Amino acid sequence: MTQERGIYAVPRGGPGRGYEIVPRPADLSGGWNLTLLEDGQEAGGGVFPLLDEDPHAGMDWWNSMTEAKRAHWLMMAISAMPADARRAYLLAEAYADARQEGEAWINAMGGR
Repeated sequence: MTQERGIYAVPRGGPGRGYEIVPRPADLSGGWNLTLLEDGQEAGGGVFPLLDEDPHAGMDWWNSMTEAKRAHWLMMAISAMPADARRAYLLAEAYADARQEGEAWINAMGGR
């Protein structure tokens, strides 16, 4: 399948399908770029940006969480600001979406 290295998912060596997820520049709204690979060559991809959202959605998200979940997302954001915690959450969600698409790419043809 794939081997995890930090925030990147890269294919193992050899023929077959894989993917790579790398951060998008902040001036392009951040998020992730997904590159789909076939036999080590780019075969497609996608963009998983962080989208602007209504601030009330962030407040609702924050107010709906337990103290433990709040603490987790503040830790992930390395911040004491709820808005930074929300950004960390959205970044994690975008990464999960990119990874899910990458895994679907690998599994669509039975992997390798």
